[in-house]
Amino acid sequence: MDRKNRLINVHQPYYFFHWHHLMDHMKTLAVEAGAEFLFKSEVTDLIERNSRCIGIKYKDKNNKIHEIEGTSVLGCMGHKDPLGKRFGIKRAEIDCPTMKYYSVNAPQVNLSEHPNLQFYLIPPKMLDIAPKLPPAVAYVFPLADGEMEAGLMLRLGQLNGLEDVEIPDNKLMHKVWDHLTETYPGFSDFFKGAETDYKKLTVISNRRLFENVIPHERGGLIFLGDTIGFSEANGSSGLYFGMAQADFWVRLIRENMGSESDIWSESFIKTAKKRYKKWPVYRHIKKSYKDIVLAEKIMFKFCGSDKSLNRWWTPLMALLQMKS
Repeated sequence: MDRKNRLINVHQPYYFFHWHHLMDHMKTLAVEAGAEFLFKSEVTDLIERNSRCIGIKYKDKNNKIHEIEGTSVLGCMGHKDPLGKRFGIKRAEIDCPTMKYYSVNAPQVNLSEHPNLQFYLIPPKMLDIAPKLPPAVAYVFPLADGEMEAGLMLRLGQLNGLEDVEIPDNKLMHKVWDHLTETYPGFSDFFKGAETDYKKLTVISNRRLFENVIPHERGGLIFLGDTIGFSEANGSSGLYFGMAQADFWVRLIRENMGSESDIWSESFIKTAKKRYKKWPVYRHIKKSYKDIVLAEKIMFKFCGSDKSLNRWWTPLMALLQMKS
């Protein structure tokens, strides 16, 4: 309820940017490198042969089915990936419902007063309008004077260990969001007079990490990014980590293309998995999941209420500072 606060130094710089600037530039670089974009197309299935993925089937904007074969397929379609389910990826175990909001006209956002990210911890069952709401975190990212990104993310890592909580439906999520932006102490101040440029209920894939990144016995398909929950468990953007993961696998495959006639040999798959597990970025992601499980267990299961959180605030913040 905005009764306590603490500034935590995360030791690493963080960056804010407009997504369309980044994506437009990435598209330009990809086209210059020879990539072909098939917009308004939908992947429908894989092409498989002898326990290996050798391509994909996709439907174009005219509903015509096409096939593309290749040495390797990178499955990076995020939380809506239609292929993950058949290999045991359960979205309900990976995704956390999240409200995302953006305003370019927010008169109460002043960087001289709030230059840092603002987080509001909401313990389970705290809100009267949603008595079974799981733990959540509301946040505000001041981008510039009068401009902000904000949101509400459910934290579901301790869901199975909490009684009388359940994931809200879309209607209740919108109701909770409206309540927080209108009345929640501190948090609602940023929204006074703000005009909404973007508001959408989506998910962030950071509840659990799916480990089986090469699902076929003889390879060919690699799952990446949000498809398998490969992002920092604290809720920050998984964009960097998905790009780094793609870079890791592309370099590894290209390296093997010059040394073996069968790129997806048994020895390559074994070596690739071993190198992946030793890769510093993978180890960082694993650690972030381990740390957030501990932090959320203390915050939302051990403490369990706003009164208890306030009582244990100082040692809890010291722990978060250490883990950051």
